[in-house]
Amino acid sequence: MKKLTFESVLRKAIYKNRNAIYDLVPPEGLVGRIKERNDLVMELSPILLGSPVSSLFVYGTPGTGKTALSLQIAQELKRESKKHHISLKTVYINCSENRTAYAVLTELLHQLSNTEIPKTGWSTKKVQQELKKVLGKQHVLVVLDEVDYLLKESGDDVLYWFSRMHQDDKLSSVVISNDLRVYDYLTPRTQSSFGRVKLIFSPYTADELRAILGHRAKHAFLPNTVSKAVVGKIADIESERGGDARKALELLDACAKLALARGRKTITLDMVNAADKYLEQDILLKTLTGLTKHQKILYLTLLKNKGASYGPTIFNKYCKECTAFKVKPLSERRVRSFLIMFNELGLVHAEVGWVAHLKKKARKITLLMDDAIRNTIRKRVRDLI
Repeated sequence: MKKLTFESVLRKAIYKNRNAIYDLVPPEGLVGRIKERNDLVMELSPILLGSPVSSLFVYGTPGTGKTALSLQIAQELKRESKKHHISLKTVYINCSENRTAYAVLTELLHQLSNTEIPKTGWSTKKVQQELKKVLGKQHVLVVLDEVDYLLKESGDDVLYWFSRMHQDDKLSSVVISNDLRVYDYLTPRTQSSFGRVKLIFSPYTADELRAILGHRAKHAFLPNTVSKAVVGKIADIESERGGDARKALELLDACAKLALARGRKTITLDMVNAADKYLEQDILLKTLTGLTKHQKILYLTLLKNKGASYGPTIFNKYCKECTAFKVKPLSERRVRSFLIMFNELGLVHAEVGWVAHLKKKARKITLLMDDAIRNTIRKRVRDLI
């Protein structure tokens, strides 16, 4: 392996504008999602008639363009509102960073006005009163992203308050979630007064990913750097895994960095496989680093087991691993909750079904990774414990 320097990397540059890969909303606009775009335009167009709209629920798995398209339409709506002499303010709030009702309301107040909240703070009621004064002066469109964090941690009081403001003032909102069950988190009072319009963003297909990757590659790389075959292979890989455009673009960028490291001016098909394995391993290791000691022991137990495993068997093997590391095992209930969490993080594939030899229902756990990655991860996890 040759020693790299910044000079040697830049001398064989293949990027034209690397930011074009990761722009949330490209200057030329998003590729595809025509149906979803039309739905958003139709639902938000009454704002241009001076009428606020009921809140829209936008669902979809990560990387399906929910946030990007919502923000693009919000920008277009704001530009169009000037032509109709309507004062419209758009506000974006990420609920993964603002997980309480108070945090969301104060962030909204901060973006709408220059009101300074004393260090000692205000009550929620006081913040709401200040917001009512501001909302009465203009139309406001609020985009609440990753709202499932807010609902799970603080309930739906903010959404209920928004529904009241929709009726009394000029407040409209778009609510975005990665959790398709998010509507079930709402209390009956909020469901009855909140908007019932739901827009579903399905995962990208291979053809859609090809169009997105081709468009980004055209603006991000020098000519003839990325072939249609490379774009197609990346699109096929990610469409089979869930249609996440963000991950597809990350893989394209990883291929480019690998080409630079090898001193090549084109991205080849073999680089796609190498970059994919690197990313899979890197993401997995970062996730595993954040686990607790018992969670790492449990995952090491799964790594040592070939093929599918079942809940009771996994627990017994976990207990043996705890003995080897001289720690006291946790309860079977706690281990079961860890397995559910592993499935949510994508560390394992889990499904509950009838198991003939056990004569009862059990959770079937499978690790979807090749032997080379499994062996590498196994050594790293053992070192982390």
